[in-house]
Amino acid sequence: MSLTFGMFWLVMNVTVAVDRHVFTGVALAGGGLVLLLWRRIRLPVRLVTVVSVAVGLAGTAGGLIVRTVTTGGMFGWFEDRGWPFAWLGRGGLADSVDEARRQAVAGGWATDGTRLAADVVVWAYTGLVLICLIGLAVRAQKGRKAPEVTE
Repeated sequence: MSLTFGMFWLVMNVTVAVDRHVFTGVALAGGGLVLLLWRRIRLPVRLVTVVSVAVGLAGTAGGLIVRTVTTGGMFGWFEDRGWPFAWLGRGGLADSVDEARRQAVAGGWATDGTRLAADVVVWAYTGLVLICLIGLAVRAQKGRKAPEVTE
C-alpha cells in the first residue's frame, strides 16, 4: 500500500516541484518497494528496525530546524516548524502584526498529532530505504572481491 500511495503522491504532485512533496513520495514508494521485496533483500531485521526507528525519530527532531513564518492578511502572524510536514505551530490574530506575534509567542506551541505521525513514518521509511541501500551496496562490494589464489 505504501508503494502505491508513494507513487500516487508523486503523480499528484508532479506539477508542483516542491522538495518536500518529492521527498515524501520517494520515501513512501521506496519504503513500499523494500517491504514488497523484503524476502529477496535478506537483511538483519533487528538492524533494519533499529536504524529505521532511529532515523524516524532523528529526522523528525531535525526537521524542527525548518521554520516557516507567514502573515495572514494584515492582522495575523503564524509560525510553523517541521519538515516535510509542519507539525509544530503557533499563531495569533490581532489589530497589528506585531501584536499578533506577541499573542502567538505568549500562547505557546501547538502540536498536530496527525502530521507528527506522518513525519515520523516518512522519516522511518527513509531510514528503511537507506539501510537497505547500504546493506545491498556492502553485499555487492563483498561479492566483487577477487577470490584468493591458493596453490
